[in-house]
Amino acid sequence: MKQWINWVLLLIASVSLSACADTDAPEIAPGANQEEGEESAETDAQMATLNIDLYNSDSEIVGTAILDEGEESVSLTLSLENVNSGELSVQLHKNGSATPPSFEDAGEAISGIDTPSLEVSENGVINQTLELENVSILPEEEGTLATESGTSIIIHSEMGNIESDNRLIGGVVFPPQ
Repeated sequence: MKQWINWVLLLIASVSLSACADTDAPEIAPGANQEEGEESAETDAQMATLNIDLYNSDSEIVGTAILDEGEESVSLTLSLENVNSGELSVQLHKNGSATPPSFEDAGEAISGIDTPSLEVSENGVINQTLELENVSILPEEEGTLATESGTSIIIHSEMGNIESDNRLIGGVVFPPQ
């Protein structure tokens, strides 16, 4: 009788553990966070969302960038605090690194992605959503940011040379693979 109870308990434990396994979880880039909507998504494009921490030159988190794959574009929502007021620009860069204070390891900006300038209010807060065309966060799509070398997001001041001396804030979208 005791052996019969052990077998039943073992069977219940096996069924419980196999029911908990998540074999249908979508794959995302290492270091990236993914959120799913309340409803079950029909395609990868409908459920791809990445949250990126953004750091200033003092290695402090100053906000987040959320990339959300849509049917025709990727929306980029920036939420930042404690940023010096003025005009800034956002660029996606070719390397999956963004090391403060200079963020030089992000490499060159990816050409062909137009983003409008950002105007930072005097309170140092940015809450803005931009639409990015000709880009994707899905690995198999044309114009993907999920490349072997990875990609990063860099926020520049409008003054100075866009390529080097004015990188203020950065974060890694996809690390190198």
